[in-house]
Amino acid sequence: MCNAFDYRVSVTKFYILYLGFKVMEIVVVGCKGFGKVHLRSIKGLDVSIVESDKETIDYCRKNYEIRKVYSSLDDALRSDAEIIDLVVPHTVHKELAIKAMKSKKNVLMEKPIATNLEDGRIMIREAKNNDVKFMVAEQYYFDPAVRKAKELIKDGTIGNIHTVIVRDQRFYSNTAWRTRKDKMGGGALIDGGIHYIETMLDFGGDYLRIIGNSIHGGSTLEGEDTTHAIFEFKSGTVGLFFYSWGYKYSPMVPGFEVIGENGSMYEDVNGRSQDDFKFPTRRTAYGDLIVNGKKISLEKYDVFEKEISGFVESVKNDLEVPYPPERALRNLEAVLKIYSQ
Repeated sequence: MCNAFDYRVSVTKFYILYLGFKVMEIVVVGCKGFGKVHLRSIKGLDVSIVESDKETIDYCRKNYEIRKVYSSLDDALRSDAEIIDLVVPHTVHKELAIKAMKSKKNVLMEKPIATNLEDGRIMIREAKNNDVKFMVAEQYYFDPAVRKAKELIKDGTIGNIHTVIVRDQRFYSNTAWRTRKDKMGGGALIDGGIHYIETMLDFGGDYLRIIGNSIHGGSTLEGEDTTHAIFEFKSGTVGLFFYSWGYKYSPMVPGFEVIGENGSMYEDVNGRSQDDFKFPTRRTAYGDLIVNGKKISLEKYDVFEKEISGFVESVKNDLEVPYPPERALRNLEAVLKIYSQ
């Protein structure tokens, strides 16, 4: 009598040999930090990792179903894996992404797309030249509160909008690679703040100009940690943006507010998990949505599962990726315009 494991192996071999079925493999590159969020969110795939640190390998094997551990990206690129998921410092995005694309691997990559616009354009071009899928992981785009707010703005629920406020603040005192400007390509804005640029542009649309500045307010970052900006949108809407990793004892405030001629909507911070994304309790970017003073019901889902599963679906069925990399390039352009002032 065979045990349950032997039975599963036999069934798997049957599907592969007789039905031509193969489970798609994804390789997560970079597992010491945010890569663990990706690992928890990948469903229905064989999952492998690129990692050399024994403690991290042991943690991943204990907490996730890991098919294989590759010692290097080159090792992974010689495999049959279909997707390379890059969770690495910003300044190596182009180098590693293009290497994977030339090996005919589809590439999912954490934001920002790059640290300069030309590198981003090159990656988009290389993906097309090598006929592979390329997507930047931008979970804020997939957030249920943002999607519902966009729908209500389009429907005219609060009338013509005249003001969008997007903000987030905290204090950063860690000593990880994110403190280093040479690995970040900047400071807080190009890392966490670019998520909130996504939200600002999702609501405001095309802009005429951005007036902004970035300063260092006392965090452990080498780069800037606090940014103030005003967006002047083509529609006439004005956007007020504030993002800081230099705000000690900061209060909880709505991540976004949209004010129209006939009403308003904003994030209900009481519906947002106070944990960081690395903890299982936080699976959305924002909390619930308050529209004209009343909380509305939202379809809740894990934004990371949403973005990764959407990318996997595009690979499986040769569809357009759900978050075009050109949007990530747009966000980076806004960040760099603020940096240049």
